[in-house]
Amino acid sequence: MNLRTLSFIAACLAFASPASAQNVASFVVNADDGYGVDTCLESGAPCGQPIASEWCVANGYAKAVAFRRQTETDITGAINAPTQVAAAAQPHAVVITCEK
Repeated sequence: MNLRTLSFIAACLAFASPASAQNVASFVVNADDGYGVDTCLESGAPCGQPIASEWCVANGYAKAVAFRRQTETDITGAINAPTQVAAAAQPHAVVITCEK
């Protein structure tokens, strides 16, 4: 292989490498954010996806790829803290996953 071929292969690999992890982020959004994703989840109305996407767009992302209620497993506790404080999920908070 010559240098030109190696350069071409290297360029192809650089563009083919998965960068999707850098383009996706999840956020915990409180009920008082003004968007009302939590209300859509509670009522079962189909408005959740478009509202979650609006939230993502307003925060610099292209769209929402997922949204759900926040659970206890979304909360991390203090590590090696002398006093353990129990963390609880916020009522009506949702987790929105956005994609660039």
